[in-house]
Amino acid sequence: MPRQRYATLVTLAWYLLGCLSAGAVFGGVWAGTAERPRYVVADDLSAQLPERALAQVIAPDALFVVLTAGLGLAAGIAAWTLFKDLGWWVVAAATLGAGATAIVVWQVGGLVGQDGFAERLANASPGDAVPVDLQLRSMAALLVAPFFAVTPVMLLAAFWPEDGDRPPTAATAPEAVPAD
Repeated sequence: MPRQRYATLVTLAWYLLGCLSAGAVFGGVWAGTAERPRYVVADDLSAQLPERALAQVIAPDALFVVLTAGLGLAAGIAAWTLFKDLGWWVVAAATLGAGATAIVVWQVGGLVGQDGFAERLANASPGDAVPVDLQLRSMAALLVAPFFAVTPVMLLAAFWPEDGDRPPTAATAPEAVPAD
């Protein structure tokens, strides 16, 4: 295997490891900060979701989108910085890294967040407020990170000057030849 290809694969492995690590950290952040609606247990042991809590049903999804958008943006900028000389492969690296990051955030958040809602609700006393389990209700939210990762790659590819496109400086400009 040529030395340059090996170095690129090692860089890609470190990039993906960084994406997965960030996903694990932000999965914990998502689980710890996501506001979840709470069922209130009445005196007759029925459970109701108050009207205000109905609006909170999408709060974990909204926080997930915000977190993964930021992670996707960071993954895209990192992919551009590391792989811009590889052509279209930078898009594949950004998409793969950001997609894997979003999946890890989702899975780690689900593992760290509370589960066993039915059991907690069954054991609740009147007046208790029992939060629902943390779950991603909109699977389309997983596509936010790859979209935000490709965006800086696309913009940088369009507007970043290539090495040969830089204007000449006084030191590199050819000397003017006087006209006869």
